[in-house]
Amino acid sequence: MDNLCVLMVCPTSTYIEEELEKSFKLLKLWHFEDQNQFIKTHCNSIRAIVSSGKAGANAELIESLPKLEIISNYGVGLDKVDLIKCKEKGVRVTNTPDVLTDDVADLAIGLILAMLRRICESDRYVRSGKWKKGDYKLTTKFTGKSVGIIGMGRIGTAIAKRAEAFSCNIRYHSRTEKPNLNYKYYPNVIELASNCQILVAACSLTEETRHIINREVIDALGEKGVVINIGRGLLVDESELVSALVEGRLGGAGLDVFEHEPQVPEELFGLENVVLLPHVGTGTEETRKAMADLVIGNLKNHFNNKPLLTPADPKGPKPENLYKLLKNNILSENKRQKHFFNFLKMEKIGVLMTTPISTYLEHELSTRFTLFKLWTQSCKSEFLRQNSSYIKAVVGDTKCGADSDLIESLPNLEIVASYSVGLDKIDLDTCRDKGVRVTNTPDVLTDDVADLAIGLILAVLRRVCVGDEFVKSGEWKSCELGLSSKFSGKSVGIIGLGRIGSAIAKRAEAFGCPISYHSRSQKSDANYKYYSNIVDLASNCQILIVACALTEETRHIVNRKVIDALGPNGILINIGRGAHIDESELVSALLKGRLAGAGLDVYEDEPEVPEQLFGLENVVLLPHVGSDTEETSKAMADLVIGNLDAHFNKKPLLSPVT
Repeated sequence: MDNLCVLMVCPTSTYIEEELEKSFKLLKLWHFEDQNQFIKTHCNSIRAIVSSGKAGANAELIESLPKLEIISNYGVGLDKVDLIKCKEKGVRVTNTPDVLTDDVADLAIGLILAMLRRICESDRYVRSGKWKKGDYKLTTKFTGKSVGIIGMGRIGTAIAKRAEAFSCNIRYHSRTEKPNLNYKYYPNVIELASNCQILVAACSLTEETRHIINREVIDALGEKGVVINIGRGLLVDESELVSALVEGRLGGAGLDVFEHEPQVPEELFGLENVVLLPHVGTGTEETRKAMADLVIGNLKNHFNNKPLLTPADPKGPKPENLYKLLKNNILSENKRQKHFFNFLKMEKIGVLMTTPISTYLEHELSTRFTLFKLWTQSCKSEFLRQNSSYIKAVVGDTKCGADSDLIESLPNLEIVASYSVGLDKIDLDTCRDKGVRVTNTPDVLTDDVADLAIGLILAVLRRVCVGDEFVKSGEWKSCELGLSSKFSGKSVGIIGLGRIGSAIAKRAEAFGCPISYHSRSQKSDANYKYYSNIVDLASNCQILIVACALTEETRHIVNRKVIDALGPNGILINIGRGAHIDESELVSALLKGRLAGAGLDVYEDEPEVPEQLFGLENVVLLPHVGSDTEETSKAMADLVIGNLDAHFNKKPLLSPVT
């Protein structure tokens, strides 16, 4: 087939060009200044076109090529190809469905997590050094949100499957109701928007779907709603979207496509509640190769009189207890107030808060107890000497808990309530010796931390923060970002299969990831591969996630041997504690290319972060925000207060540790 002329209308990848040149005579339209003259010269030779989502084949081009037999589209969308003209001229059309489904669905979830959890903004916050001056603000929870999907084809269905793993309530709109789906169907997009918190555009672009998300739909979604577009830019009325975001009539947006790419409305560049990517839905090394192979396979089959691999239709795309209730946000605010906070006034009981945590927690504690704020005291030892007899409870967190000196200095201390799941800042041995009870806040933060682990994986592999900066800096106008790496199907190893580790595994399974794990002992109820040795675990996974408790045994559990076992293609994610990882070895491995990347929410000496990491694009750095959403922060505070109330009213603790 060396003499068969194939016209490629725009650059897509070096790989596809090289492969096409091996089998055909390849003509690259963008290489010629006078393209009209070029077409006239070669019109009787060109028998195939390779198009893409950027440039296709309009009626004029098709008419100008009398020998044209097939258009092989490098992408699933066919809005750049005049299908009516193809049908009229008998030109066959193919596209690349399925091979790109996972990547686009992954990116949709990545955009949701990046937007709600402010991953890109948080990464910039750490790199700028601002974390040293104060904590980053609270963000918004993803798990449990209602997700509306416009278009329930391959990609829409794949997004729904992933969102279900985050316990999201799925509903959808399409041309017709799908009889095999158990999701709520809305025949009207406005009704769909009125009944969801996150609206995802995943349909094909047609005349009917052009600006399907308009002013009415945006207003129906409302000021707390989020728009995600991984379809085509023209699915959204961009001027109305910009207006709604700037005016605060919409909560946020995650956009991979735009009306006039690579032109992006500059009004969006300064907004924290948007994530902007340069049309990289399918932009992974693995998927772009698979797409190229499918384009070439369709051409070869056509010219060898074999069935097409993926023919496109020329008519166009085919049409039990209070605590659990609190955790799942089932109780209304009024009921929570009535049932969960029906506390006795206990102003005479002194509660020492060791560090600022949240305004809400401080307020609720001060209305029930005599609240002492240790961080406000210039001479803490003198303050404790004068007030130790009044203090019966201590409230701390991951930054400052209760060490043996503090516990020993409080003779009437009865309980330490930790605003965290981790207990490494509390001297548990001294508490046991002194008969001091200890509580923490498990479960309520499980979903948020697990969500962030997946968000970090997607942000690192799909280069979400790099892409966002690329668009907002204006670089997309002059060059392409480059490819990233696929998430779906990657092998995931988890250190610690407790509540959080199990929640991460559940989510990763929805992305088709094989799961393996290490813990102190094998879990009889887990159907994942168990490794008793962490080096073995790292040797047999591509993504290693640290999700265990910090103890003397787990300190630096990820060391040089583990990092080297994970290897130069491996990704390390830490949502546990900074001291789980030998940070100097991690930095060295990243700088020398012995590790492919890392997503870190915790560090050894917070808020100090190794500055060698600041210039690396293959790391995402967050300021310890695993559980820092508005919803979870309040639920954790409620649980701290609930434990104190239960203790002082001689009722069972809600979440006892000792």
